[in-house]
Amino acid sequence: MTPSTPSTSDAASGLLAALERTGPRPALAWYEEEGRVELSGHVLANWVIKSIGHLHDEIALAPGTEVVLDLPAHWKRLVLALAVWSLGGTPRAADGVRATAFLPHAPSPVPEVLISDRPGSGPVEDADEVLAVDPISLAARFSAELPPLVHDWAQEVRASSDRLAIALPAWSGPSAEPVDGSDLAGGTPGPPARLLVEDDGLDAVPQVLGALLAGGGIVGPASRVDERRAADEQVTGRACSSQR
Repeated sequence: MTPSTPSTSDAASGLLAALERTGPRPALAWYEEEGRVELSGHVLANWVIKSIGHLHDEIALAPGTEVVLDLPAHWKRLVLALAVWSLGGTPRAADGVRATAFLPHAPSPVPEVLISDRPGSGPVEDADEVLAVDPISLAARFSAELPPLVHDWAQEVRASSDRLAIALPAWSGPSAEPVDGSDLAGGTPGPPARLLVEDDGLDAVPQVLGALLAGGGIVGPASRVDERRAADEQVTGRACSSQR
């Protein structure tokens, strides 16, 4: 019997458990100007857990809270979106340029929580909480001087616990979809899917979740992955952008 998609009440915990089962195997490979970054299943789960803890403990993110992710495509943006959905929040994009199928344009110009790589501009003064994030994988802190009361996410998130210490509310994100014929527990024969994603996977979240739940992973952005890199990464298919 093929396992069903995790329910909204346990989707986040199911995803984290699947990533932990993936362990040291790569769950995400990201290509940027500085080079290639690989996150194992364990490390990707750790980033999501720390982000959940930080958003819950320091930002007091509650279910239903709108979070504007004013960030370019990056694996950090994907991690933050997963953390927001895990806490029952609603991630949005700040403008049409950075919007995706699952990060639609924010309907309100004044967000409750703003996470941005440009905290010195935009609706910073009106947001209840502002987090500064550099879309550089190895950045230990934000690279520019921050306005008063703005959180330096890279510094603060590292202080969060490596263990999930709270009971999660219902998952507020999209549901996972099986990919390449694999079930969501990775129980079918053959290697789990490794999907090439256009950007950071936020245009194809159901397929990304399906790949991660099955013990596979994602590789991106597609614009930086040529045929040789795709072969080296053992890419099995390409995620298709979804439309709501």
